[in-house]
Amino acid sequence: MKHLLLVFVLFLFVLEVHSQTAMDYYNSGNDKLDQKDFTGALEAYSKAIALDDTKSDFYMNRGIVKSEIGNYREAIEDFSKSVELDTTNKLGFFNRGNTQHMLRNYAGSIEDFDKAIALDTMFIPAFFNRAQAEAEIGNYRDAIEDYEKCIVIDPAYEKAFRNKGTLYMKLKKYDLATEDFTYAVQLTPNDPNAHYNRALAYIELKNIRAALIDLNKVIELDPKHIYAYFHRANIRKELEDQTGAIADYNQIITIEPTFEEAIIERANIHKNLKNYKEAIEDYNNVLLQDTSILEVYLSRGDAFMRSGDNKAANHDFLFVLKNDTANSQAAYYMGVLKLEMNELNESIHYLTRAITLDTANAQAFFARGNTNHALRNFIGSIEDYSKAIELDPSYANAYKNRAITRSELGDYRAATIDNAKAIELDPKNIELYLNNANLKMAMDKFADAVLDLNKVIELESNNPIYYMKRGEAKIKSNDKPGACKDWHTAVYLGYQEAVQKVLDNCN
Repeated sequence: MKHLLLVFVLFLFVLEVHSQTAMDYYNSGNDKLDQKDFTGALEAYSKAIALDDTKSDFYMNRGIVKSEIGNYREAIEDFSKSVELDTTNKLGFFNRGNTQHMLRNYAGSIEDFDKAIALDTMFIPAFFNRAQAEAEIGNYRDAIEDYEKCIVIDPAYEKAFRNKGTLYMKLKKYDLATEDFTYAVQLTPNDPNAHYNRALAYIELKNIRAALIDLNKVIELDPKHIYAYFHRANIRKELEDQTGAIADYNQIITIEPTFEEAIIERANIHKNLKNYKEAIEDYNNVLLQDTSILEVYLSRGDAFMRSGDNKAANHDFLFVLKNDTANSQAAYYMGVLKLEMNELNESIHYLTRAITLDTANAQAFFARGNTNHALRNFIGSIEDYSKAIELDPSYANAYKNRAITRSELGDYRAATIDNAKAIELDPKNIELYLNNANLKMAMDKFADAVLDLNKVIELESNNPIYYMKRGEAKIKSNDKPGACKDWHTAVYLGYQEAVQKVLDNCN
């Protein structure tokens, strides 16, 4: 997490002796304040003021006590009296500025820090705290200037580098943020948060390798830094290191068993790995903590549906729709579930509802296209696939299914164009090359079909059915030796139906 460092230091002033009795109380107040005896300190300072109300520092130190106990408005009154008695008291202005900040009076806070700085242009805490106030009201550039002034005065002021980097993160200037966080790391190499902040900047810059190095260092320095594990797990998930991601989520949950985001992410990975039992257990654990997270019901319902438990899936999706009638994703899932259950009219009803609620939901159009296809409403199916493609031009499955539907209508040319686009988007999908081969065979382009089947076998060389099919394409393209070779390979791989092909055609 990115946090600004609020370093508000209330400066205590020790006065030279002028009035012995008043000073006795004043010194007693200082001793009690050092001991955190705020009640005793307040009483002592008040007695000092009762005996001598001309001392700026009496009021200032009593103001500090009042600020410490949260009595900010009375503290401001004391600080105001202090600077009234001594207009050169930079600490009075500084302390009042801090207290104004506590009351979220940022403009007043900035004004007081201005006065403190005017009295001492090398007063680092005033520059630093003014930067905090400027940041609170969104004046990031002014705040950055103040942090830079701190660094000019003290080049080893790590907190200024860290906070300046955080502001650059807010401004989305990740390169500059990385520079500042690097200075912070150099100044405090054993501070896990310095490495963590830089890791966040690297993540934004898509420099995953550097981010991982920093996150590993954070965990080395602080083995219980759950956010470092969380970000590392997310990176591992993106890199398709599902085992590593689960290990990190496991570590988080061991440290903090109620960390919902980690449990949900682990469940999502289990679901994608088809470990539905583990996924459902994780979703259940989240819902035991908080029954109001509708997204978890959706995810659990999806896991139930994938595992074949349609009844449980139906329960979860209906629960979401009951509590959020405008939830397009729940309507979408219900539509997909009803298609699985072959309740096609119900499927159309829910998918249309999902589209009405979210007209940009490409998945809902795609799913309704599938249902229309099942209803043999091929024109409606093509319209839905086309809309899905319009919303998401990279939707390979939409091109694939539109190609299949067009081929069923006999429009092989358009189907071939669609399937070629699907291959362009998903070049390692064997099914697409098989579909392409079937289209070429239907158009009597047997040599072209062989080329597609070559690609299929290149991707999966141990499936005898593919050799069987390529043999059929070769025999029709007058390549009898090639066909026989493929059928012999199919027999060798254990496909008994190829034996008859060999006997009939290959001597």
